[in-house]
Amino acid sequence: MSFEELFQIRISHGYILQLFFAEALFFPVLERRNRFALRFLLSFAAFALLSIMVTNVIYRWLPSGLNSFTIFLFSLAMGAACFKNPFKETLFCFVGAQLLQNLAHNIENIFYLPFSDKISTVGWFFISVAAMAAVYVAAYFVIIRRFSGGRKISLQGYGVLSIAIFSMLFCYLVQFLLQVYGLDTIWVNRMPLILCDVIALMLQFGLQGYKWKVDENAELERFIAQESKHYEAMQANIDLINMKAHDLKHFIADLRGGKYADDSGLAEIQEAVEKYEQTANTGNKALDSVLTEKMYSCHKNGIAFSMLVQGAELWFVSLADITSVFGNILSNAIEYEQGVEDREKRYIFLKVFRTGKLVCIHAENYCTEQLQFKDSLPLTTKGSTDYHGFGLKSVRYVVRKYGGNIAVSADGQKFIVDIIIPVPREKK
Repeated sequence: MSFEELFQIRISHGYILQLFFAEALFFPVLERRNRFALRFLLSFAAFALLSIMVTNVIYRWLPSGLNSFTIFLFSLAMGAACFKNPFKETLFCFVGAQLLQNLAHNIENIFYLPFSDKISTVGWFFISVAAMAAVYVAAYFVIIRRFSGGRKISLQGYGVLSIAIFSMLFCYLVQFLLQVYGLDTIWVNRMPLILCDVIALMLQFGLQGYKWKVDENAELERFIAQESKHYEAMQANIDLINMKAHDLKHFIADLRGGKYADDSGLAEIQEAVEKYEQTANTGNKALDSVLTEKMYSCHKNGIAFSMLVQGAELWFVSLADITSVFGNILSNAIEYEQGVEDREKRYIFLKVFRTGKLVCIHAENYCTEQLQFKDSLPLTTKGSTDYHGFGLKSVRYVVRKYGGNIAVSADGQKFIVDIIIPVPREKK
């Protein structure tokens, strides 16, 4: 083979750039190695040269499908050189890129093959570019944007990755067989290939989305469990404080009984003691713990806290879930009210009641922020974290676990959280 033949650029080499652009979509998802720019330039040059040279050597006796697979392996080596993710994560992304390229290629041929005798090479080029651009832009919005917000590839084990690789190899095999039997020039045969690509992408990234959801739910469960331990410890402290406050109140009464002539200041001390002796009594001990702590916090920060709570109606909700729901709702409300300059406007109202087969929870607090919502929850008013952040996600998670619904709203003067939960039949 001559030097010119070794480096000859063929139409089939357009696959190199098509695959590269598809893989470039996933670059923001992967973690770059040091000196990424230099690594990328050197590895891309090696990838392009090897792809051209090797395929020129073997194209005479290998079907183009296997040529494509050879180029894919070279691109995978380029990815390993540029990114420091575990190899299976890089492979996961590049398999997705390969499926996207194959999808664009088959869509291109749906429009080109029926009119191939009437379309020039230039026209074919523009059809190819248009199909590629349409598929890659759609992939960005449907797939790549799902990795926003710091989401990373989550591949514990090899289940999702194995399915992705199997799907890609199946698409390769079908296309290879069509080439072997000379059927790849029939445009109708591209339709099942398009279906294979779409199903493979749905499997790959659908399972990844499911894995994210499982991981998020596990994190929420850990978050709820930590809150539960906090309120269990707090209940013991409240009981001890109440006992000491009760003893101190009787001691003050003895002092007023004549043991000391001057009782100035005792009324103020007694008033303070009586405030700390007060505890919530809703009929639900877990809820009482949460509300008592929030009562103390509101008193300390000058927040008017009123409530009408039928705690016994929450008999079917676990201790951990009660502390998560009410702890987060009230903590967020208190945090906001602390920033309200006019202390006369600081208030929180909580109502829990039953109507028919539903338990209703209504919480509101003074709020003048113009909030923006995403996924039905308000976005941050304080920077990078969600307003009511991870807390309201855990509230929604708990509510949905019991088959309920949550609605969050703001009307310019109030921030409102409404929850309804169906009451299960009581066990005999």
